[in-house]
Amino acid sequence: MTSNYIVQLGLSASLLLTGLGLSSESIATSKGYDSSAKVVLKDNVPCFFVERPDDTQLPVGQSLAVETNRGPTVWNIYENSGRENFPNSAARCIKYGADWPTGKVVKAPQALQYGVPYYADIETEYRFRVEFCLSHDVHGKPQLTQWANDGKRCTDKPINETDSP
Repeated sequence: MTSNYIVQLGLSASLLLTGLGLSSESIATSKGYDSSAKVVLKDNVPCFFVERPDDTQLPVGQSLAVETNRGPTVWNIYENSGRENFPNSAARCIKYGADWPTGKVVKAPQALQYGVPYYADIETEYRFRVEFCLSHDVHGKPQLTQWANDGKRCTDKPINETDSP
């Protein structure tokens, strides 16, 4: 009887360790969002959207939050009526700090700083994310650039060759 108990205990421990090993692997590879969003400059202001077909079902409940990487939220808006068009193209993008007519402001926009890594999350039933920095090009014009690999600083590499739709 003791040997059956030991075998069952050993089998249970093996299954538990296998399950923990598999779950820790999936956590380690998780990126924290479902798909990529996009950002362009409109009137020198970041403007956010997700490329999705026009006939995509509009989800009820969507939000946009812009945060500094490893820091505070600098702007957050929310819409739960389903009346606002989903920002599914550069033409329909949501400009940083703009009022969302059918939604509410959760956190009023703070001034974006040049050379600071930010990310924007557009959330519906999925989370879409874009990472960006606000920088200047060689002529002093605002442009959007990429983060450095460590996410602690910005690079001078543009996100888009043309930062306007």
